[in-house]
Amino acid sequence: MNSMVIKIGGSFAENDGLVSKLGTELREFPNWSKDPVLLVHGGGSMISEMEDRWGYEPTFVNGLRETTAEIMPLVDMALAGAVNKRLVRLLRREGLDAWGLSGVDGGLILAKSAGGGGSRTGRVASLDTRPLRMLWENGYLPVLAPTASDAEGRGLNVNADEVALAFALDSEAQNLVFISDIPGILLDNKLIRRLDPLVAEKKIADGEIWGGMIPKVRSAIDALKGGVGVVFIGDYLRYGDLKKILIRQKGTAIGGEK
Repeated sequence: MNSMVIKIGGSFAENDGLVSKLGTELREFPNWSKDPVLLVHGGGSMISEMEDRWGYEPTFVNGLRETTAEIMPLVDMALAGAVNKRLVRLLRREGLDAWGLSGVDGGLILAKSAGGGGSRTGRVASLDTRPLRMLWENGYLPVLAPTASDAEGRGLNVNADEVALAFALDSEAQNLVFISDIPGILLDNKLIRRLDPLVAEKKIADGEIWGGMIPKVRSAIDALKGGVGVVFIGDYLRYGDLKKILIRQKGTAIGGEK
């Protein structure tokens, strides 16, 4: 199965016009309905906006958002609610049979707390991909919010990059694509078109790759070790950019052909 997992985030996910253009491009992709696609989304700015509105201060550790039990309901409202439904509406308007869901639905993602003290920041423990396969078999495009449940049924906020990685590994995806508001991996303000996984690890250790790019690059490295074909990181500014990313004319490719 030649599947593709696409994770969208940053300002791109907030831009209705660009999301619509991506939807049009996906609809026109050869064999997209036969070769399944999973769209995973973040929504950090919406979460931060809701935290600010309710008097909470966003906290990040190594590029990952710290989620408490008090904030978890806001995360659910932002990701599984407002962001997910907006994306589904836009994609359906472009002719795609988009189906919105979260990791909670159908028990897609069983997660565990990544920290102590009742932290609701989660890590993927296991997947049940039967709901996804049911949607794929019936021609739907799943649009997934990265909220999940633990074994006790409590909510957890899992980083969307990690979720995209987990599903790419499970489906043995040929392509894992991270689309955000950066053109790719920048070193010394220069775009790196191709990056070897071993070099990427060294760049993280040296501090040349930092902040929110760290989980993306580490997800890419883990994906390649687990059998995913190639991982792409790039931005989407106009119709046709997804194709350019996939044929290595845009963004950064990690792994794959030399």
